Amino acid sequence: MGERPTSILLSVGTELTEGSILNTHFRFLGAQLRGLGFYMQKCVQIPDDPHIFGWELGCAVDCAALVIITGGLGPTSDDLTRDVVAEVCEAPLRFDETIWKDLVARYAARGRPIAETNRKQALIPSGFQVLPNRVGTAPGFFGGTKNCAVMALPGPPTELEEMFLIEAVPLIRSSLLVLEDARASELIATALMISESLLEQALQEISRADSGMSWSTRVAHDRIVFTLRGSRQRERLRVFSDLSEKFGRMRIREGDVQPSFLLYKLLEQRGERIAVAESCTGGLVSKLLTDVPGSSRVFWGTLVTYSDEAKMRFLGIADELLQSSGAVSAEVASAMSQGVLENTPVEAAVAVTGIAGPEGGSAEKPVGTVWISARYRRGGHLCKVFHFHGGRDAIRRRSAVAAIVLTECVLLGVDAELEY
Repeated sequence: MGERPTSILLSVGTELTEGSILNTHFRFLGAQLRGLGFYMQKCVQIPDDPHIFGWELGCAVDCAALVIITGGLGPTSDDLTRDVVAEVCEAPLRFDETIWKDLVARYAARGRPIAETNRKQALIPSGFQVLPNRVGTAPGFFGGTKNCAVMALPGPPTELEEMFLIEAVPLIRSSLLVLEDARASELIATALMISESLLEQALQEISRADSGMSWSTRVAHDRIVFTLRGSRQRERLRVFSDLSEKFGRMRIREGDVQPSFLLYKLLEQRGERIAVAESCTGGLVSKLLTDVPGSSRVFWGTLVTYSDEAKMRFLGIADELLQSSGAVSAEVASAMSQGVLENTPVEAAVAVTGIAGPEGGSAEKPVGTVWISARYRRGGHLCKVFHFHGGRDAIRRRSAVAAIVLTECVLLGVDAELEY
């Protein structure tokens, strides 16, 4: 663990301890906190019992730099997080008029009366900062006691993940001052569109045998997260730099990052939107994009034009072009992305057409042949062919990731060498 600050996760809710629902917060927050330089000391599931909750929180703030609490922020009598935090942190609850006015306005906009019990959601421990909830009604909060920072996040995953990524991460970085020595013995990075075997081979070739460096990898559905450990920081940075030079900076990224979130952040910063046309991926590109909390701010919509007839009717692809070039071709992929821009108000468009298998391939266009075309209305177009290996699911998944990365390349004006 070394000098890394410790964190503890407390998930509140009897529905968790009784096994009624699956707690997915451990995996998400564990990976995110590790990327920020924290050592996750333990994760605890707590029933809606104020005595057990208070005891666990009291123990946690005594031995961790950061305690994150999930759940218990609703308006019902068994939502205890505010009261327990106020007691343990000796921070009396205060009524926040701004939160209450926002809640009243939200309910009014939906044509629903607000109950008096919702006033509970406007109570915040004194001295704590409010974390806005852009998805649901329960705000979170962030503050501290003794030498520990305490953060409360809502229970629903979509609300929690957006609040953490958008609101909490900047606060953690600035308030806790997670310095470089918090990661004194490791470097975390993400590999995109690189196979695990190819990454392993590159690490073996680039690292020096006498450096004392080791590494581990974690394979996710859209990326590989790898951690360089040991040796000196300068040596870890050299290996990271050499990997970036070998594979390209768009495929080797610092930290544990999702490709869809990288594209989301880029579009959000520019105030721009994207629309998608998919064939062989059947909507998977759109799924990855909309898995990101808050994606409605950048995602306009999608067309799954699986058949030639759909491509003609909804994207304006000429029958002559389909007959002469074939649906899986640079010409059709380019026409699909152009059709998206012509029929939507978005700034970015990406189209995917290919052969996912197990049937449909030929000697000229074997299974795994996928054309992807990404366009930027302000100028910029990339159209590339990929030859993916594996089963149908793997080809579709790799195609979707490639579409997202290629779109980011177009927006940044980078003609990256992307392959798999």
